[in-house]
Amino acid sequence: MTGNNIKYLLGIDGGGTKTEFLLTDMNKKKIRQIYLGTSNPVNCGIENSESILRLGISEICEALNYSEISVFAGFAGGGSKDIKAEIHRFLGEFGFGSYANGSDTDSTLELALKGESGVAVIMGTGIVAFCQSDGERHRIGGWGYMIDKGGSGFHLGSDALDSAFGYLDGRGGSKLISELVENKLGKSLEDSLSEIYSGGPAFIASFAPIIFDAFEQGDGEAEKILDRNAREAAKIITTAQSFLKNNEKTVICGGLSRQKNILKPFLLKYTEDDYPLIFSDEPTVSGAVSLAKSNISGGEINA
Repeated sequence: MTGNNIKYLLGIDGGGTKTEFLLTDMNKKKIRQIYLGTSNPVNCGIENSESILRLGISEICEALNYSEISVFAGFAGGGSKDIKAEIHRFLGEFGFGSYANGSDTDSTLELALKGESGVAVIMGTGIVAFCQSDGERHRIGGWGYMIDKGGSGFHLGSDALDSAFGYLDGRGGSKLISELVENKLGKSLEDSLSEIYSGGPAFIASFAPIIFDAFEQGDGEAEKILDRNAREAAKIITTAQSFLKNNEKTVICGGLSRQKNILKPFLLKYTEDDYPLIFSDEPTVSGAVSLAKSNISGGEINA
C-alpha cells in the first residue's frame, strides 16, 4: 500500500469534553464531521476511549475502503508511552492505508505553529502550553485538574459552582451565577450534588460558559473569576514564552479560544506586550487532518 492509494484524510481530536472526527478529501475539503463524548484515556479509561473511537470510525468511514484513508488521532492524555502504543495497535486493526497517533498537543502545534517557533496554548477542559523553538519542545502545565490551579474550562466551571453554592449558604457568591447554574441543572443545587460529583471533569467544565454569560450581564463576581483564571493562565503562558529566543507568536487554541473578545483583555493584563497573542478560530481536529496528510509519506503504512 502506498500513498498514491490514499483518497481521504481522517483527523480525530479526543479532548476532555468531546471527541471530534473530521473526514476530508486530499485537499482538506470536509466530507463528514461528527462529535461523540470524551475519549481522554486518562479520565475515561483505555477501553472506553477505544469504544468511542470504534463507534466514530465506523460511522464516519461508512461505505469507504479503509485502505484509501490516512488517519491521525490525537488525544488529551494520549502522549504517554503505554497509551500511545495501545492506541496505535488499536488503529492497526482497521486496515487504514496510513495511520498514526499521539497527543492532542501534536495536532495543536501543527494547527497553531505549522512547524515554526512559538507558543501554542490549549485552553479547553484543561490547560497546557507548549513552546516550540529550534526543534525543541517545552511543556508547561497540563498536569490535570487536581494539580493545575486555573485558566481552564474545568476551573471556570468549578468556580461557577463554588459561587452558586456560596450564594446558597451565605458565604458570598453571585445570585445571577447561582440562578444560571440551577437553570442549567434543571433542579435545585441541593438536589444536584450527586450529579455534580459523578459527572467528572467534562461535566464540571460544561458550567464554564455561565461565567462568560454572567460577565456579559455585568456580574462583578464573574469578572473576579475571569481575572483570577486569566492570571493563572498567564503564568503558564509567560513561562512558555520565556523559552523563546525571539518574540514569536503565542496562539491560543481550544474551546475557550471562542471567548476571545472577553478573554483577551484579561490575559493581556498579565502577559508580555512584546509577544503577539493570537486566538485560533480553527478546531484542533484540523491540525489532526494535516498530520494525517503528512503521514502518507512518513507514517505507518499497512501492508
